[in-house]
Amino acid sequence: MLLMRFSMKVISGFSLTRLLLNLLFTGLIFWAAISNNSGSEVALGHVLLYNTLLFVPAWVNNFWLLPTLRRDKKTGNYFLKIVLTFLAGCLILGQYLQWLQVHYQTDELSKFTPLGITSTAPGFLKDVQYYFDVLPAIIIVMIMLVIGYVIREFLLKLKKEEHIRNEQAIAELNLLKSQISPHFLFNVLNSLYALSLNKSDKTPGVILQLSDILRYSLYEAQEREIPVLDEVAIINTYIAIEKMRLPDTARISFNHDEIDQTIKVAPMLLLPLIENAFKHGVDSTVGDSYINASLAKNGNKLVFTCENTFKEPKSKPKVGGIGIQNVRKRLELLYPSRHSLEIEKQEGIFKVTLLILL
Repeated sequence: MLLMRFSMKVISGFSLTRLLLNLLFTGLIFWAAISNNSGSEVALGHVLLYNTLLFVPAWVNNFWLLPTLRRDKKTGNYFLKIVLTFLAGCLILGQYLQWLQVHYQTDELSKFTPLGITSTAPGFLKDVQYYFDVLPAIIIVMIMLVIGYVIREFLLKLKKEEHIRNEQAIAELNLLKSQISPHFLFNVLNSLYALSLNKSDKTPGVILQLSDILRYSLYEAQEREIPVLDEVAIINTYIAIEKMRLPDTARISFNHDEIDQTIKVAPMLLLPLIENAFKHGVDSTVGDSYINASLAKNGNKLVFTCENTFKEPKSKPKVGGIGIQNVRKRLELLYPSRHSLEIEKQEGIFKVTLLILL
C-alpha cells in the first residue's frame, strides 16, 4: 500500500512536470509565431489557432494514446488510433490552411507558423498541396513531444526502482535488527541465570540493567542513527552485567575518551562486536583472558577496535558469529563506501577494527 501511494505520488509529480514542459515547448512556438506576426496583415487569432491545431495530434498522443498503451499493452489498437489521429489532424489543419491561403491570398507558410516547413505533393495531388504543407510540422511536433514522454517514463522507472531498492534495504535492516536483539538477550539471560543460581544480591541490579538494554533494543534501535554516547552507555551496561559472572583473572577494558554527543552512529552496531568478544573470547578461554576495546574519533573518522583472547575450536568455524555477520551487512547498507571492517585472528588473539567516515 505504501509503495502504491508513493508510485501514484511520483506519477502525479512527473505528469505535472511533463505538463509544464509541454506548456513551455508550446509557449515557445506561440511566442515565435507572435513575434513573426509583428507587422503582418494576418490576424493574430488566426495564427494562434493554426499553431494550436498543430499541437492537437501530439497532445492526444501524449496525454491519451501513450498512457493507454502503457496501461493496456495493446499495440494494435494504439497504432490504429495514432494513424487516425494523425490523418484527422492533417485533414483539419490542411483545410484551415487552405482557408487562410485563400483569405489572405498567400501561400507563404511562414506567415502562419514558425514551423514553416513544407513537403512537395506528387503531381496528381497538386490540388491538395495544403495537406502536404501541414504534414512536416505535425510530424516534428509529435516527435518532440514523444521524446519528452519517453524521457519522463525513463526517469519515472529509475525513481521507482530506487524506491524499491530503498524499501528492500529498510526491510533487510529491520530483519538484521530482529536477529541481533534475540541473540544479544540470550547471552544476557544466561548471565542472569548464573547469578540467580548463586542467589546473588546483585540479581535485582542486573534486572534493572537488563531493562535498560531492553528499552534500548526496542526503542533506540528503531532510529537510523543515534548519538554514539548512547551506544557507549549500553555497551558499558552490557559489560557490567557480563563482568559479574567472570573470574577475577579476566581483564575487561573499554576506553572511549574524547567522544562527544554530536557524533552519531547506527544503533546496535558496536554492541554485537563486544558481545562477540565475550561469547567467542573470554567464555572460550581459561586463565589470563582479556578484552581490550576502544572507541575514538580520528579526524573525520570514527575508529572502534576490539581485541580479545580466544581458544581455537576443534572444528574450524567461520570468522565471527552471527553478530559480526549482521554488522557487516548493516555496514554495507548504511555506510556504503564509507566504512572498513577488518578482522585479524592469529595465535589465540582475535581483533576487530571498524572505521566509519563521519
